Amino acid sequence: MSGPDLLRVLALAVLVVVLGWVCCEGFLRAIFRSDPPQEIGLPERALGAIGSFVALAVVLMITNLLTGGVVFGVAAVVPLVGTGVLVYGMLRARRPVGVPWLRLGLFAAVLTLAFIVPVLRGGTGARTGDTPWHLGWTEQLLGGQAIPTGPAPEARNAYPWGWHAVLATTARLVPGSDALDAHDAWHLLLVFALPLGAACIARRVRPEAGWGAAAAMGLIGGFGWVATREPYLSTVPGRARYGADLTVASPNGAYALLPPALPRELALVLLALAGMLLMTAVRRPDIGARIAAGTALGLTGLVSAPLFLGGALWAAVCALRAPNRLRFAVTVFLTALFVIALWAAPVAADFFRYGGFIALTPKLGVEWALGTALGSWGLLLPLAAAGLYLSSGPRALVPWLCAATGVLLLAAAVRDVLGLELAGNSTLLHQGRVWPVAHLLAAALAGVALTELATRLASRSGAAALAACALLVGVGSLSVWLASARMTELLEDNLQGFTYDRPDLAPDGFARSVAATLSPGDVVSVRGDGGDRLAFLLWQLSGATLAAFDDPERSSNDLRVRFAELAERWDRRNSRGGFRPTVVIRQVDPPAGEYGNLYWSMTPLRRPGRAAR
Repeated sequence: MSGPDLLRVLALAVLVVVLGWVCCEGFLRAIFRSDPPQEIGLPERALGAIGSFVALAVVLMITNLLTGGVVFGVAAVVPLVGTGVLVYGMLRARRPVGVPWLRLGLFAAVLTLAFIVPVLRGGTGARTGDTPWHLGWTEQLLGGQAIPTGPAPEARNAYPWGWHAVLATTARLVPGSDALDAHDAWHLLLVFALPLGAACIARRVRPEAGWGAAAAMGLIGGFGWVATREPYLSTVPGRARYGADLTVASPNGAYALLPPALPRELALVLLALAGMLLMTAVRRPDIGARIAAGTALGLTGLVSAPLFLGGALWAAVCALRAPNRLRFAVTVFLTALFVIALWAAPVAADFFRYGGFIALTPKLGVEWALGTALGSWGLLLPLAAAGLYLSSGPRALVPWLCAATGVLLLAAAVRDVLGLELAGNSTLLHQGRVWPVAHLLAAALAGVALTELATRLASRSGAAALAACALLVGVGSLSVWLASARMTELLEDNLQGFTYDRPDLAPDGFARSVAATLSPGDVVSVRGDGGDRLAFLLWQLSGATLAAFDDPERSSNDLRVRFAELAERWDRRNSRGGFRPTVVIRQVDPPAGEYGNLYWSMTPLRRPGRAAR
């Protein structure tokens, strides 16, 4: 990663944290109408800062919808809002005090070495797969579109836009930044936010268990290192050599800290925030605490619908443990449903209008056998079991969250056995959406066990306590370090989909230069060998729609239109040559722009439209 790119990414990450912190302080003051309770300490405020920034992005997104795309389409709007928040923070917000800087710095250095240095050496953490879609949807917002609709003309929004609103808000904070910069900034933030989420849940059981939970969440991998002594990480889970360990999309969430950043990780952070607030609301009569918990749950759904389902089960079991069950359930669920309805209500209307959803994934991701999945946790499994035992009691809430998550895992297994498609939404109950939640809770419980071990050993020798915990985490982290080393190789050599740092994607290259002239209102046609690949890249970089497209891996619905009738319309138009373009790009002989070792030229059309040679 170049110096200017690194400075932009760091500036974006810092601004996200600062703006989120200021908003969080304002929310806490409004929720509790006085000083927050003692259990809302520095870690909880830091986690709340992430959730508060997401809430700010959602408010901006709603305003963007109401103004027809002005908020994100006009570069000055978000910086002006950010400046206003900063001024409020200087006047009213409380600064963080009592930060354990030495311990925090050491832990941050370890996480940086394992999960961020590979990106610094490789240029960017973006990868093919889901990331291109999220980049394109975000660029449509940045290009002045009210809501992201996708690369097909005449398509409609169906995917939760929370992640794209967050990326668009982040990108607008620093002039000259784009969706790719925001993506890398959020990878940096999530590396620290996920362990923080586990820490905050562990602190509901034992206030001093946060550090152990954070270490368990971010550093304990499986036992794959026993079988291999070389850097290894499978980017295709179905081809992993060591069970579910040392692979992306592993049931072990430590590997989720590796790039790329995905909506699932942010949703998991928001779910941790929701869980922490739910447990706080059970013990406090304040209606504000229940509204805050429902809001966090709704924000989770705006980023990931499957994780919203898990959070809803958490809310249900917390309601069963609340003094006033009905009041708790009504307040939390009404608030959550109001928030998620900001996206879900229009989508539900289009669902009935356009003939329902069409399944987009021909084959779901790997669904591991229970023993294989738990085996990927390595030392985390016995530590979590010990923590669960230590967390039991008449007032315990975390074991109830574990039970709810277990029910969700069972439901996912039943869906797999019965082959249920759930009206084209089979990922709602896919194991890949449930194991991250289970791992989050396991890491929190492991933190409780590590703290208990350290406490007992410290009564005899403080050095022995430190050495024992360091040894457990160190041995548990060996697979993580092997995966990190392999990830560095993949990023540096642009392998296995990590291709966004190739020379022909340089800022002054043909692809980026053309993308800078395009907007979501353009309809692009690329003609020549490899034209579809270039066309899809231009959608990612500009949000422009595509006149025609052929995905060799799909027999129909090449641009993955979500609604059945619209997908059928797209197929008919695509089979007849596609939509009428406003921009045509043809392959030509040199000299011209280069992409993919081929030469291209942007050609003007006779009809009105954006086109220039």
